[in-house]
Amino acid sequence: MNVILTGGSGFLGKHVQKACVASGVIPRALGRKDGDMRDPLVARRVLADAEVIVHLAADVGGVAYLAGRQAEAFHTNHRIGINVIQAACFHRCRRLILIGSPCSYGPDSRLPLVEKSLREGFPSGETGCYGLAKLVVSETAHLFGDAAGVETVTLIPGNIYGPSDHFERNRSHVVAAVLRRAFVSQLQGQETFSVWGSGSATRDFVYVDDVADTIAQAVTSPHHFSGDVFNIGSGCETSVRQLAGLVAETVGGGIEPEFIEEELVGYTHRVLSNELARSVLGYQPKVTLKEGLSETFAWIKQRGLGRAWLEDEVQEEKQTLRLYGGDASRKAA
Repeated sequence: MNVILTGGSGFLGKHVQKACVASGVIPRALGRKDGDMRDPLVARRVLADAEVIVHLAADVGGVAYLAGRQAEAFHTNHRIGINVIQAACFHRCRRLILIGSPCSYGPDSRLPLVEKSLREGFPSGETGCYGLAKLVVSETAHLFGDAAGVETVTLIPGNIYGPSDHFERNRSHVVAAVLRRAFVSQLQGQETFSVWGSGSATRDFVYVDDVADTIAQAVTSPHHFSGDVFNIGSGCETSVRQLAGLVAETVGGGIEPEFIEEELVGYTHRVLSNELARSVLGYQPKVTLKEGLSETFAWIKQRGLGRAWLEDEVQEEKQTLRLYGGDASRKAA
């Protein structure tokens, strides 16, 4: 079976590769070096011999990253998604697996979020444009796929975290961001680490391997997909305050979270129902948040990322001093 992963060199892509190999499938992972998927001719060329396409490529980051580039986030993700769909249909591949986003749910959708609610609201807020792009791509895949005889399915993960996550300050999601701040603060001998918001916002945190295993299962599943959508989350609603407490426990050293209420948090409450995925795909999340944080932190220390992050802090402080004439306190003013 010829399986191609777009975005195969990214965070989720690396884990999907591993999960596919474990299931007996050797996928071909595409990255940026293989061509710009915003070009439809490139997409058609690199996907020419695919039997199954897993579309993982995306321009995405945390709420701060998306808030500052909403138009670009919609345009890029929509454009790449449409090009992948057109290539899949042109080459009559057997199955197209798309990765959606909980940002596609409207702000007033009832909790836990169920797949049918995607048609009952309109994505909004700082992450709404990204969510809208993912929603439009999913609906387009269903429409075009049915016409071309291509099976299509969209898997919507919760807030994914784990080893190899994006820990860059301008792009990281909440788990990676909080882990980084906590570890750096501990290394600097501080007593607290900052957490955006009041801590009351909730999310559905899901370990990356639980998601990757389900994607790999969808590659070979005997189920016939026809525009199906499945939530792939933990099914547990966890507050950012609870997350911060677990991070503090994981990092150790007696460090405590300090909540910065004026910072962006996105939607106030999110949790996914995973009942449909359980019944149809046999989905079963295996890794608890506490276990996943421990695995992620062990990976961070093994890679020696703390030293690099400390150096980043030093460089930022030097830049601040240059910009504000030696008075760093003016930065906040």
